[in-house]
Amino acid sequence: MACRITDYMKHELIEPALTAQDKAALLREIALLAGRAVSGLDQEELHKKLVEREQKASTGADHGVAIPHATIDSTDRIFVIFGKSPSGIPFNALDNEDSKLFFAVISPSKPHQSDASYLQVISAICRLMRSSSLRDRLRAAGQSSDILLILKNEEEFRMTQPSSVAPK
Repeated sequence: MACRITDYMKHELIEPALTAQDKAALLREIALLAGRAVSGLDQEELHKKLVEREQKASTGADHGVAIPHATIDSTDRIFVIFGKSPSGIPFNALDNEDSKLFFAVISPSKPHQSDASYLQVISAICRLMRSSSLRDRLRAAGQSSDILLILKNEEEFRMTQPSSVAPK
């Protein structure tokens, strides 16, 4: 795994108990969380870009996961926000399952050449979320520190495994 999503995460960007009940409120909550945690970030710009992206096509994936994403001018680095919805949110997912695990990938409009692209980060999230045991552990975790540790341990484990080992 060339790209580690935990390199783009920090405790302040993890919300183990999202309060949103629908897609519109979730996108607003993501923007507010990012605005509090990332210095200089324009949360209104982020919210607008997240909404625009969802209007093009839903970012709901399979197995209760959604990956909203946007590129914005008011940040100079990629970061990943993680949140959990206890009850799930309809997100027009491919499998029609409500989404409970959210990874929002935010990228600068003009990324540094040394950074991974936001598409590489999204791809890394998709690979990780193929694992039902990882999804279960994330749903069961109660604190941001636990969530970050679970993700770091999973990425470390995968770095030490032959590429032929499939996730469970």
